[in-house]
Amino acid sequence: MNISHISCSEILIVSLTVTGSIGLITYYSDSNALGQQAYREQKQILTERGQAFTDAKNTLLSSLIEHLNSPNFKEKSIQILSSKKRFRPDRSNIISRTDGNLETSRLFQTDLEAESMSILTAGAIIALSTETKKIGRYQPVQNTTTYVDPQKSNNVGLRFFKDPRVGRPTTTIALPIRDNSNKRRGYYAVDINPKTLHASMFKENQSSVLSPPENTYAVAYTSLSRITEIYNHTQPNQYPSLKSEGINNALNNRQGGFLYLNHERKPVVGAYQYIPAANMGLLVERDQSILFKQARKRLRKILVIGTLLSTFTFIALRRLKSQGLKKSL
Repeated sequence: MNISHISCSEILIVSLTVTGSIGLITYYSDSNALGQQAYREQKQILTERGQAFTDAKNTLLSSLIEHLNSPNFKEKSIQILSSKKRFRPDRSNIISRTDGNLETSRLFQTDLEAESMSILTAGAIIALSTETKKIGRYQPVQNTTTYVDPQKSNNVGLRFFKDPRVGRPTTTIALPIRDNSNKRRGYYAVDINPKTLHASMFKENQSSVLSPPENTYAVAYTSLSRITEIYNHTQPNQYPSLKSEGINNALNNRQGGFLYLNHERKPVVGAYQYIPAANMGLLVERDQSILFKQARKRLRKILVIGTLLSTFTFIALRRLKSQGLKKSL
């Protein structure tokens, strides 16, 4: 072959193209393998945390139903609902009297870490509450409240709504109070701070167990069109509206890819699922920038070595071509 007929520039372009193609194919293969491994790890954590949350919700509901059906609560709550007077108990000891013959001692549960507990009339007016300012007010038992009728089904998903008084999400559970003839006389309503349920997903209050660390988001509609976390453990007073492909797929119980942009528009590897027990989506995400660090390092290595080899080849061919031209002269 006559080397003078060889275009050095064309060889350099082809060489660099091959180098770039090899680098990109290798990077895609490495990042896909790393992403799959990360997804499997996150999926396992996601499943464990989703089950822990569901178990905590079911335990909470069972506790409320057990207390609701206890003879002491049933008798005293019906007496309260039958009275024309309204009680104003002290939050510290929950003791009230009327006409000197009725004492409501230990009427409410003390182990729930609830924000407030109330007894409502059949018209949903608060007759008795641990939060005295609420007494006499109307409190809905539908729409923004999770209404649970143990006689029908306990398999009811929680509803989370932003409480304007405290500026963060809350969930209220209301159960019917029935007399011995099975007539509904009122409701037992409990306001739960989602922090308690959120904490149930983590062991020893540790939010990260993977390396690199993951971020866990429990999200739900906290208004008719607004999606936020049910509890923000890093910034308890901040609940911005969130939106991402993973969040939409989780809340719609839809399968999708594990590589996407999160609500901060950052590329992540994400595992997500719908949690029927709370009408919420649960996501476990990790940054691609950290997970794919080794893949990027290998890509740079391929590009650097390939570029150097291509450059050396180009220079060598130019010299050989120059020498060949001199001999022909």
